[in-house]
Order: sequence, then C-alpha cells, then structure tokens
Amino acid sequence: MKRPAIDQILKLAVVAIMVAELVAVHFLIPDFYSTLFNLTVEGNIEGLTAYLSSFGYGAVLISIFMIVICNMTGLPSIPFLTVNGVIFGLGPGIVISWVGEVIGIEGGFIVMRTILRDKAQRMIEKNHLTDKLESYSTIRNIAICRAVPYSPNVVFTALAAMSPMSFRAHTEATLIGKVPSVIFEVWLGHDLLKFSKYGGRFLISATVILTIYYCYHQYRKDRR
Repeated sequence: MKRPAIDQILKLAVVAIMVAELVAVHFLIPDFYSTLFNLTVEGNIEGLTAYLSSFGYGAVLISIFMIVICNMTGLPSIPFLTVNGVIFGLGPGIVISWVGEVIGIEGGFIVMRTILRDKAQRMIEKNHLTDKLESYSTIRNIAICRAVPYSPNVVFTALAAMSPMSFRAHTEATLIGKVPSVIFEVWLGHDLLKFSKYGGRFLISATVILTIYYCYHQYRKDRR
C-alpha cells in the first residue's frame, strides 16, 4: 500500500476513534460535558473535585480521558491535574495525571502531523518559531520544554509535529519530560486546595516553579 493511502487511513482512524469516544461518553453520561464545562469555566475547583469523585473508581478513567482530550484539542488540562492529587492522593494523582498527559500529547502529535498540519504550521508562525523547527527536533530539547510546569503543551506538540522528529523520539522525550512538570503541577494543586495544612510547602513549591520559569526563559533567550 502506498504511503499517501496509509496516511489517509491513519487520519480516518484517529478521527473515528476520537468521535466514537466522545459520542460514547455523551450517551453514557448525558450531562458530562456540560457539567465539566461549566465547572471549569467558573473556576469551581471544589465542584470539579466533588463531581469527579462521584464516579468512584471510574474517576480514574474519567480523569485520564479528560486530560487526553484536553491535550489533543489544546484545551488546558490544569484543572484536572490540580484536583487529581486531592481525589486520588498525591502519589496516585501524579501517576494518573502523567499517564493522561503522555497519551494526550502523543495523540495530539499524531493528529497535528497527519490531520492538522496546516493548523500546526499557522501556530508555529504565530509564535514566530518557524526557524526553530530543527533545534526542537531533538529528544533533549523537547524533554526540556515538556519539563517546564504549566508550559503550553500544544505549541511544543505543533513544533515537534512539523519537525523531522520521529514518533519514537517524541514519545521518549514526552515520557521523560512530563515527569517533573506533572509532579509540580499536581503537588502544587494539592497543596493549594489544602492550603491551611500545606501552605508553607505551597509557597516553597511556587517559588521553585517561578525559578524554573526564569531559568527557562533565560535558556530560550540565550538560544535566540
């Protein structure tokens, strides 16, 4: 089978899987999307925590599913990472969030490389990163980008998708890079929601993240 035909089949398969998952959730839980949308837009973290917790053990799959969808569509997954540490405990919350982030980012990479190449190209041009494609095609550089807490996953996914980077290399970079960022994001969210008990640790963590951001921006400035 010729390469164009294989690419077309892959595109259709990815779209079919995404649509099937979204439709299945809608029919199984009719008010699921509207409830999550309203809670997220309102910034109602307590409500979001209570709603996800109401699914019991199913909350694990629900959380992973939503993090995957967020990363594939470019929506912020932070609300879900924020509450995961409280719902599942700090350790399990980090693991669950990491799994969702990795699967979602890899799904987004496939979609942008096959279906949404034009959108990825426009995003790169909008952020003035066209001349950075070659430098962002290495495992080291993508891992560094992924490791920064609260960094824009969708922008780096677009960069990787438009670069010569292989799927395997991108997966390795994501697996490694998302470990520190997810730890910080879940940990910070956990301590923020339990500020009365972990306020001191929250302030220390926030300071560390700000320091990382400063170093990251200096790193990008030096590369320019």
